[in-house]
Amino acid sequence: MEFESSAQSWLAAQARELHSTNRINEAIEILRGVLAARLNHQGEKHFQTINSRSELARCLRTAREYDECFVLYSENIRIHRGKLGDEHPQTLRSLSRLANTYYAAGRYDDAKTMFEAIFERRVRVLGVDHPDTLRSRSSLANTLTQMGQFTESANLHEENIVDRVRVLGSDHVRTLLSRERLDQVRWSAKTR
Repeated sequence: MEFESSAQSWLAAQARELHSTNRINEAIEILRGVLAARLNHQGEKHFQTINSRSELARCLRTAREYDECFVLYSENIRIHRGKLGDEHPQTLRSLSRLANTYYAAGRYDDAKTMFEAIFERRVRVLGVDHPDTLRSRSSLANTLTQMGQFTESANLHEENIVDRVRVLGSDHVRTLLSRERLDQVRWSAKTR
């Protein structure tokens, strides 16, 4: 059993390398096999099975195979909620991955609803200065931009800049990215 787990870990690492070199279909094929083996040997709730499901979903999102991706992330959410509860950071991370998939698929209303809920929970559970909370606010702002809600998006980006300067410093890459996104929102608002 330990040998089997090591072999699957090695294959998963190979799939990550393939994904990073844009050989997505090969990565998906390997990850399907890894997930099947882990489901068979470790069960659906084992952390390595959950990680394999998430890795496969990430590759599927890159390949724009959203329907299967929704199913895989939803399964992880169900398991995390059952084991850890609604507000555990890992549950929130799985929810965020699903919300990002809605965003990638152009389902902005669904993404907005999820990002709002995730942001509120992360503020409550992790605090306003936690990196995951700041990312959630940024994801919500980006979604609002896609929906043409420029004022609301700009306000969230401005809040993120203030918090990121305080937490990370003015020259941190995330702070600079927030400033760039705010400039993009302002430009988009002027050109529409």
